[in-house]
Amino acid sequence: MQIELFLRDAILELKDLDEAILVPETAIEDLQLDSLDYVEIQVGIKRQYDVAIEPELFANGTLKTLGDLTAYIRAHAAQAATA
Repeated sequence: MQIELFLRDAILELKDLDEAILVPETAIEDLQLDSLDYVEIQVGIKRQYDVAIEPELFANGTLKTLGDLTAYIRAHAAQAATA
């Protein structure tokens, strides 16, 4: 499954949002996720892609947009596959 589709489905399962706003440029902050939402997304990413997303990456601004999150997962999933 493509990472973008996985994230879209995960977010739509948690929040009643218009699917059209879930584009790479969307700020994660604008999704109004609560702490449990973040945890559910992190667990889903770990299960699907074997990539751990530390909460600090959201808090310190490393992962600001859905595009940032997608790129992070893609890069680290590739590393896990070659390890």
